[in-house]
Amino acid sequence: MNEKSKIKIIKIKNNIENHVKLKEINIKRVYSNYLDREIQEFERQAFLNVISERITEAQAELFIIPPKIYADEINLLAIHWHPEFLPLDLIIRRIDNTFPNAVNKLIIPTQHNKLMNYDGFTGVEVDCFSPEFNRKVQLLLHFGRLSKSKSKKLSRIIEHTFNYRSKQLFELLETLAMQTSNNKIEKAITATGVGKEVIDFVKIQSGKLIALLNENIKDVPPLSKKNKLVRSYLDELINYYGIKLVKLSQIYIKAVKDIVKAEFDNSYFYNTRELIEEARFLNAGIVIPHPEQFWPILLAGYDVDGYEVWNPQSREYTEFLMQVVLDQNKTRKYKNRPILVFMGDDTHLGEKVRPEVLQDHDKSIREVGVQPAWADPDIQKILIETKFSKEKLINEYRERLRQ
Repeated sequence: MNEKSKIKIIKIKNNIENHVKLKEINIKRVYSNYLDREIQEFERQAFLNVISERITEAQAELFIIPPKIYADEINLLAIHWHPEFLPLDLIIRRIDNTFPNAVNKLIIPTQHNKLMNYDGFTGVEVDCFSPEFNRKVQLLLHFGRLSKSKSKKLSRIIEHTFNYRSKQLFELLETLAMQTSNNKIEKAITATGVGKEVIDFVKIQSGKLIALLNENIKDVPPLSKKNKLVRSYLDELINYYGIKLVKLSQIYIKAVKDIVKAEFDNSYFYNTRELIEEARFLNAGIVIPHPEQFWPILLAGYDVDGYEVWNPQSREYTEFLMQVVLDQNKTRKYKNRPILVFMGDDTHLGEKVRPEVLQDHDKSIREVGVQPAWADPDIQKILIETKFSKEKLINEYRERLRQ
């Protein structure tokens, strides 16, 4: 990138940052009657903003510039990340800028419950249900070749899962909008200690969101039909109802969301073994992401290619999980396909184009292909014992996917 382009990007970035800061300093209570049940024009516009998948030229120019460049990295592993609504060509430009000298690459997008292709590979992260230990779990599926004619059943499974998973948003909103108290609401109030003002505000805004969703259902992108929509919509209202009320509401909503997720009926998800069987029929590679979040899966004996032993939100038991891989490979039934050690960045790229002050910091700092645990001396020691390196892992897994 030449000096002129760099200066242009810096100017764009400064303009956006100054605009955001100005909005923060001059918080104008345009409308403060939080009890009004009529949908205001600014609320309608807030809703349209959060469901929009449009990327401006300024956002695109900023997006392709990573905060850090890994010029020494030759091997690039990226098999657990979520494009969300960003176009793949833009994402690849950012990845190329992050790893300008990488030559040994394995880049496979894994959108939640949606098959996506890039560079001859197809990937998806699928929700499923393990009745052996009564938990919803997730699997990363990767394909080197995916025949449309043979994969019709898998496509139906994934479409069903996507549609069913989307129902959780409506269950969350209906719970929040209920005029009478219920067990979920009582638990959340006890856990957060929020007052009547917050509860009433959330009730009213949830009702408005339900109405806006129903009014615009044909124009709502499928990817918007998830729990994050509630958080994004309320963040758009900070300048109208004040940061304190909105942020307290977010804490309360998260508590309700966690309860709704925990009590969501998982029996309508496809059985994990059935999904694995269908994926294997199509020569898929299968990786268990963040297994520490549903650790009984390590004992289930599933036919998988590997465990994700590290990602930004699951990194407490990395060394233990690597030891599990060592132990299981000694007695593994599928001797010709030992369990591999994976690391994923679990990047959600849509977070990066939100205004900086509204970003979920833990998610926005993640980068596709950046897994610092590979350089940890203790982890490197175990990698030597498992006879794996990032380079060898990429080559081995790529070979499996192309068989």
